[in-house]
Amino acid sequence: MARKYFIILLSFSVLTSCCDKDEPVVQENIAGNRVTSIYIDENDIKWFGTENGLSAYDGSTFTNYGIKDGLPENQINDISGRKSGTGSQILIATRTGAGILDKVGNLIQSIQIFGTSNSGLAGDRVTSLTHDNKNVTWYGTEGGISIQYESNWMDSEENELIKEYEITDIAPGPDSISFICLSGRGVALMNPGIDAVTTVTYYEWPYSPLPSDKVQAIYIENYHHQWIGTDEGLAFHGNFDPKQEWELFYEQDGLINNNVLSVRGDGQGITWIGTAAGVSRYDGEEWTNYTVQDGMAGDSVFCIAMDPDGSVWFGTNFGASNFDGTTWTSFRKN
Repeated sequence: MARKYFIILLSFSVLTSCCDKDEPVVQENIAGNRVTSIYIDENDIKWFGTENGLSAYDGSTFTNYGIKDGLPENQINDISGRKSGTGSQILIATRTGAGILDKVGNLIQSIQIFGTSNSGLAGDRVTSLTHDNKNVTWYGTEGGISIQYESNWMDSEENELIKEYEITDIAPGPDSISFICLSGRGVALMNPGIDAVTTVTYYEWPYSPLPSDKVQAIYIENYHHQWIGTDEGLAFHGNFDPKQEWELFYEQDGLINNNVLSVRGDGQGITWIGTAAGVSRYDGEEWTNYTVQDGMAGDSVFCIAMDPDGSVWFGTNFGASNFDGTTWTSFRKN
């Protein structure tokens, strides 16, 4: 494997005291080193959710936000975005509710906090969220699934069952159906009905040959192409029928580790799989694996985001990394 260059961006004070003056410098560090979510907005601002707050990166400077700025709490579980009547918003999931952040560029203008006491959220601990192409926002909570369409809230007919399992990821399909990942129950396909979110079907053992019912990540290429990451391997499903067209991948096939934490694709046939021991790149035929030895910030890859410039972002247990195909650049809190 060709040598990859590894650049760690630290604070100005550290660089001036221990590094050559020509190395890259940013004015602020990322908020935290455990990066669990990444969202890239319409202005190419990178938003990082960490255990110590929210960071906005404009390509040269980090702007960090936390409880002191009005967030529900510092630990960010997930990030998404949506358009609003006055511009655009960042959505964050936390253990004490959801935050709706009105922004201009990387600057937050106002913050709304939603919980069970002032909204239709099924639970206050929000583990995941997403916004689909029907202008519906999906929230995964400890009380089940809730959706928000404009000012209307709706929950699922099966929340009494779903709330027994942690909702680990949500991915909207090309129509109104979304795929809900459950830790211990496979994948639930859900569709907003007239009065509640109805369940179409479940992908779960033995009807669907998932490596494990503990599903931790999902990526939808299109309606009939789903990549599903579990704690015991990766599954590709090429059909809406839960019993047909499954292909499973494990370490013996080239996957770097069977504990899959995140999955994303570039829309051009390249799939990136983040695991507990590095990341795999799969082009449909060949696997290429990367670890901290190649330049990644950390080996546990919790999230992946595709940059419009063609590079890829990874959130790890020890910072965020960007890979442009040749060079790794990593960002850590000092």
